[in-house]
Amino acid sequence: MNKNFWDRYYSKTIGIETPSNFASYVSDLIKKGESILELGCGNGRDSFYFAKKGFHVFAIDQSKIVINRIKKKNINPKFICKDIQELEKNFKFKINHCYARFFLHALNENEENNVIESVANLLPKNGLFFSENRSVKSDLYGKGEVISKDIFRTDHKRRFIRKNNLSQKLKDNGFKITKLVEKKGLAIHQDDDPVIIRICAKKLF
Repeated sequence: MNKNFWDRYYSKTIGIETPSNFASYVSDLIKKGESILELGCGNGRDSFYFAKKGFHVFAIDQSKIVINRIKKKNINPKFICKDIQELEKNFKFKINHCYARFFLHALNENEENNVIESVANLLPKNGLFFSENRSVKSDLYGKGEVISKDIFRTDHKRRFIRKNNLSQKLKDNGFKITKLVEKKGLAIHQDDDPVIIRICAKKLF
């Protein structure tokens, strides 16, 4: 994960503050009062939205710059500056669900494997994992500097996600796929309308 890039990014900009379309979608699938953990929360745009909707929110990001800017003491959301690779270590909060928007594509393949395993260990039975990422079918795929398989650098480094690969990893870690779509129209921003993989998976045990 490129911690230095995101520290530099958030030292210069706040980023988009309105909640994402995905957050609105997810909020209708969980119950008020349940807890949700956001991975790679950035400026907290979706975490703040979830809190306003009545959920208990825990949000993790590795950028001290952004976490120090948005966190407040003993409030909802609870923001935590932590390397996602250490997700299970000393994580003392019980969560019902996990949310990761435009996050997995910031990880390499091994990091993604570790995170999915950690999420599976943290979630209780029937807990939901929500993920949204750019697909290999996006127009941006193949553009810019080639880093390695499915990873390219334009404005920043991204790994584009393969739907069947991600789905199988979740199944291998005890999840049932309850929703899986791959299409445009889910994450439009200005002139950018990428092909997005939106997935919801339920922990079976």
